[in-house]
Order: sequence, then C-alpha cells, then structure tokens
Amino acid sequence: MQTILRSTNVLIDEEFIAADLVIQGEFIQRVDKYGENEIAVDLGDKKIVPGIVDLHSDAIEKEIEPRPNATFPVELAISELDKKLSMAGVTTMFHAIGFEENPKKRRSIDLAIHQIEEIFYANEKHLGVDNFVHARFELSSSEAVEPIKEVINKGMVKLVSLMDHSPGQGQFKTLETFKAFYGKHYGLDDEDIKAVIDKKMNKNEEKINELITFVNDKGITLLSHDDDCMQKLDGLLKLGVKISEFPLSLEVAKYAVDKGIATGMGAPNIVRGGSQSGNIAAIDLVKEGVCKYLCSDYHPTSMLQAVYRMKKDANLDIAKGFSMITSTPAKYAHLYDRGEIKEGKRADIIVIDDTNIPKVILTIKDGESIYNGIRGFRL
Repeated sequence: MQTILRSTNVLIDEEFIAADLVIQGEFIQRVDKYGENEIAVDLGDKKIVPGIVDLHSDAIEKEIEPRPNATFPVELAISELDKKLSMAGVTTMFHAIGFEENPKKRRSIDLAIHQIEEIFYANEKHLGVDNFVHARFELSSSEAVEPIKEVINKGMVKLVSLMDHSPGQGQFKTLETFKAFYGKHYGLDDEDIKAVIDKKMNKNEEKINELITFVNDKGITLLSHDDDCMQKLDGLLKLGVKISEFPLSLEVAKYAVDKGIATGMGAPNIVRGGSQSGNIAAIDLVKEGVCKYLCSDYHPTSMLQAVYRMKKDANLDIAKGFSMITSTPAKYAHLYDRGEIKEGKRADIIVIDDTNIPKVILTIKDGESIYNGIRGFRL
C-alpha cells in the first residue's frame, strides 16, 4: 500500500521544508518535491516529523498502580499505556524497569522479570508502537545480576543503566536528604530506613563488574544515572558507559560531553521549569549545548511540549529540538532504521498541529495509522 503525505513543513535534516512524503509499506520510499504527485493527503502547514524515540520512562509503574495500593494487571497496563503512547507521538518506547528489592516502591526482581516478559511478548503480538526494555540495575542489588543476564540472553533488553541511590552521593548528597526522601515518599520509619541504607551501602564489586563486562560483550549500550562529579565520570568511561542520564550539575554535563559521553535529561524538567527533586534545571544544560537528548522520565506527553518550551526558554530552533527526541536518541540506541524522514527509513511518522497548544493529530507506525485525531479524516 502506498500513502503520500503533503505539507509545507516536513522535517528533513533538521530543517522544515515543503515536500511530498511517499510511504510504501513499512518504509519511506522517497521524498518528492512539494506538489509533485497528482494525488496526496494534503496536510497544509501541519508539521510532519519522525516518531518520538524515548530511551527512558517508568510511566508503566503509574499505569500499573495509578493510586497507592490500587494495582492493575501488568498485561492490561502495558496495553493501555501503548495506546497513550501513540497519542503522544511516541513510536519507540524504552520502558525503564528497575531491578531492586524495594517493596515500598513496588519494585522487585521477580516483578521486573514479569514486566519485561509481558512487554516483550505483547510487543511481538499486538502492541501499536515499539515497546522495548531499558533495564535499570541498582548497584547494591547483586542478586539481580543473573536475572538481568538471563533476560538479555533472551533478547528482551536493549539498554542497561547503572544506578546508585545510596546516601552521600548522586541524588542524595547527605544522609539527611536520603532519610527525608524515603520517609516522606515511601512512609518508612527509622528502622526501615536504616535497613534500606545498609542494603544500598553494601555493594558487591565483583558482581557489578561481571554484569558490566557481560553487557559490553553483548554490544548493549550502557548508561549511568545521576552523575555528580568528574571523578565518577572518569571511572564510568573506563567501564564503557556511553550515556549519562540526568547529570546533576552543569559542570558534570560539560565534562561528560567533553569526554565523549552523551547526556540526556528529562522532558518534564523542561516543561515544568525545573527538577521535581531539586536538582539542576534541564534548560540550563540546553542553553549551554550539553543536553544532547530528552527522555520522558515518567511523563511521555512532555516530550512534544518540551520541544516548544526549549524554543521559548532557550531560543532553541524547533527543528533542532525535534532531533533531541527523534534522530539523536535513535542513534544512541543503535536504531539506525528510524528517527529521520529519509528514503529507506521506517515510516514512523507523526503529524503535529501547533496552532494552539502543540498536539499530535496523526501517528503512523511502520506505514500504518495507529492514532488519528483528525475529525472526519482517514488515510
């Protein structure tokens, strides 16, 4: 089946141009001059851009448990979130699944494996967008090493990140901030908090290195999380880390980029005007050119809005902003078949109406419409 989309605003090579976009089956067959085809779906000046590629989101956790102690089956949560992702223009999602024993956060190794298996098999059978897995390894959870290796061997994991949420570094600079956070957010008493601290401070370096070597040998991109100093980045670079998620200061972000480590920040941080946990505002990194891509973190609809917010707050070109949620993250994940509107690329495409609040009005995945928000319109 052939479909031809026409617009005066098609994003090609970080520039919006007038063009006819010819889709054949699952792929972009060619990009023609505007008006060259006799029959085309004319979208006027609506923006046609690649589908959004999201490398990190734990939105699935809220879909499973939207209110405390109100849980839904994992398979249902995945299916429902998949529909929301298509409406948000996310055509490639990496679900960030945490491997740690933390009942208060509804996280466990068994649950992580269950979620990964459900995502993998649902993605093969019936989901609309590409739902992949980003495994998050808490460094103190040495018991998670073998289970992570197992799901990697099954081809169920495409990204792995290293997390260290122990007090005294990273997100929790002091013991007091750690205690305050876990007490407030998870309702832990002093005894519970002490048990969590003891666990997080007890790391098995041999098991950590075993997993890192395994991941690198498999050619899977390795990420770090909440990096707070240059010395840590030097060590991570030697371990093979390619991406620093959510660096905690401008200085650290600049150092990472200088060392060839990509940096990613959360789109909600951009849209809200700051970090919900009191860390650096992502827009400061954007202004300095040391935020290379955005992820949704926990709020997929923020991805599109962040592009326009970066234009407003940092005067970042809209086309450049879109590359931070499409082509750039696709390359970091080694997904070279998507993220751009070019001949031979996957026909993962979204159409945007930004007359008022920007919104996705059409999402095409592999050449087929999976969301249509235009009244009276069909491909």
